[in-house]
Amino acid sequence: MANRILTVEGWEARIQKKMGVDPAYLPDADIQEPDIITVAEANIIAQILDYATLTDDKKVYLEAAVVCECASLLCPSMAARLPKKEQGPHETHETNVDWDKKKAEFEDERDGYIGKMHPSSTLLHFGLSQ
Repeated sequence: MANRILTVEGWEARIQKKMGVDPAYLPDADIQEPDIITVAEANIIAQILDYATLTDDKKVYLEAAVVCECASLLCPSMAARLPKKEQGPHETHETNVDWDKKKAEFEDERDGYIGKMHPSSTLLHFGLSQ
């Protein structure tokens, strides 16, 4: 199935950059899997039914929400993809990333973008009258 929201060539790099992961550890083909991009777009479309009509800033927020959703879906597999330790000629260091925490951060960011697309304008304001 063709992408419905992230349609510009090279969209996979946006997700790799968002996650701070090199393509060697998170290949484009893994992001292109239906369980990632298709599900991510479907999840966002389920919340933003008029997604196809969005333009300008709202389209930017829509795409950013999908990037965050993809990153969130990929987080559970990242601990197995990345090395626990990186070693160079002069140093060795641990690469500890709490992917559960990162997942929650991506979900919060996604929710923020969704809120910017359709801010509630039907809030009731109450006041005291005398």
